[in-house]
Amino acid sequence: MTHPPVRAHRLATLVLAAALPLCLACSGNATTPSAPAAPDNAAAGPATPKVSRLVMSVNPPARTDADLRFLAPPSVWYVRPMYDFLLDIDPKTDKILPGLVAAWNLEPNGQSFRLKLRDIPFHGTWGPVRAEDIKFGWEQLVLPDSVHGQQTYWKQLMKSFEIVNDREIIFHLTAPDSQFVTAISEQQGGLEVRSKANYDATGAPTWKTGPLAGSGPYQFKAGAEGQYIRYERNPAGHYKGVPDFPEFEFRMAKEASTRLASLLTGEAHMADLPQDLVATATGRGMQTIRGTFPGTRLWGAFQGGYVKDIKDLSKGYLYPDSPLVDRRVRQALNKAINRDEMNKAFFGGKAETMILNHFHPSRAGWNPEWERKFQDQYGYDPAAAKRLLAEAGQANWKATMSVLALPGVSGGQDLTEAVAGYWKAVGIDVALVTPDAAEETRLSRAYTYTDRLSLRASGNNLWSGFIVWNSSTGNRGNGFEDIEVDRVLSQIPVTMADTAREALWRKVGDLAFADMLSVHLFYLPAEAVVDPKIVGGWAFPGDITGSWTHIVNVKAAR
Repeated sequence: MTHPPVRAHRLATLVLAAALPLCLACSGNATTPSAPAAPDNAAAGPATPKVSRLVMSVNPPARTDADLRFLAPPSVWYVRPMYDFLLDIDPKTDKILPGLVAAWNLEPNGQSFRLKLRDIPFHGTWGPVRAEDIKFGWEQLVLPDSVHGQQTYWKQLMKSFEIVNDREIIFHLTAPDSQFVTAISEQQGGLEVRSKANYDATGAPTWKTGPLAGSGPYQFKAGAEGQYIRYERNPAGHYKGVPDFPEFEFRMAKEASTRLASLLTGEAHMADLPQDLVATATGRGMQTIRGTFPGTRLWGAFQGGYVKDIKDLSKGYLYPDSPLVDRRVRQALNKAINRDEMNKAFFGGKAETMILNHFHPSRAGWNPEWERKFQDQYGYDPAAAKRLLAEAGQANWKATMSVLALPGVSGGQDLTEAVAGYWKAVGIDVALVTPDAAEETRLSRAYTYTDRLSLRASGNNLWSGFIVWNSSTGNRGNGFEDIEVDRVLSQIPVTMADTAREALWRKVGDLAFADMLSVHLFYLPAEAVVDPKIVGGWAFPGDITGSWTHIVNVKAAR
């Protein structure tokens, strides 16, 4: 298996010593940070677009809300064209770049970060981005009704904000945190910068008032929940450049056949399609554009293995009799799945087998031994799965599996039914249920489920992946919490040395691989199907919170 090279950036190289002040971003010109590399077709200058409104037909997320506190990554992708982040990423390298923040420094105490904002205006008449807008974004993220997956992380992280002036703010943390730079960047999401003045004037946003003003390359024009969201160029321009297309629209359609028809009839010019329909579209003259890195990751989550007392891990699990607390059951659920068959049937063989959830050869801590051991530990073997279930006393287990929308994945219900079919084949009596998305989140966070199974899809990085899905340190209730992993994971934020943190991630990975915290399925390519007469290129990373990002980089065909 061929893998991309390890990413160049390592956050610990930015935080060299907790005891010394350090400029972490030296952009040369503090008001003009480096922009992401443009696609090759931009070399001769911008092309004249053949349509004034570019439309992308997409599979909608589970929830489309105008208020960001009700959106958890990766569902937030559809509002990203209008928002900026404190720090950007280069879509070709994933390297962290200056964004709304021109420079950032670690203070002498080793646990405070000083950020200096650039002079960037909000859309409309809401004035420039100010320090109070950054504080407001954090306050919204940690509200009790926020569903953001890192709500708990941000509550625990922040000691206080110090607003030095309108363009300078200091984040005072409760402890040194090597993840902070990633946490405030678009690589993680959650701090999409929006106008506090807009909120003060209109209140919490609705589809009638529209999302709160941002400062991105596009600004909001119109939208309707679950139907569409339409943007127009930011008339003030933008530091990332002027979009080729005057307007852009995400048009929501749950049925893949509808998205294909929209593309083929010219009602849409880009589409998110399952692999069987990709072949149909390309056979009719359409082309595919793939993100730089693997996009959405797909896995099976176990809900029931919750740490009983996060202050005393020795007390074990809240539901010690849950079948999911037994490692043999978790291994059986993995060994019942024929990944090669699923890959060919649903993804045309283009998906990359996930060796270990959250980890990837391009990320910190990767251990090549996992790949060599994968077939023996996780590989398809229904006879072994039956034997493991019998040994665990669960040969006739009656399990419940949620049918959930899978952000960035077409055909989520079909995938869920396929996985349920594999589990039924080894003797598990799987009942499928379709919960309301908001209710599912509420019940999960209340640790209601004792032995619930589900498929999940996300684009999180290592840290956010663990604290959201497999740890008791973040927003809990989403997946299996491994006690030994928690012990090691707690050391990572306060470990500044690059090599030491890499070793800790390796240890976390070794424990997670051995303990089988989820059903590891696939890293999926972020692949859009486009009309080549309209779209000439698109540089987008594919692996951050939501596959369809960096819309400013969509180029008009020549």
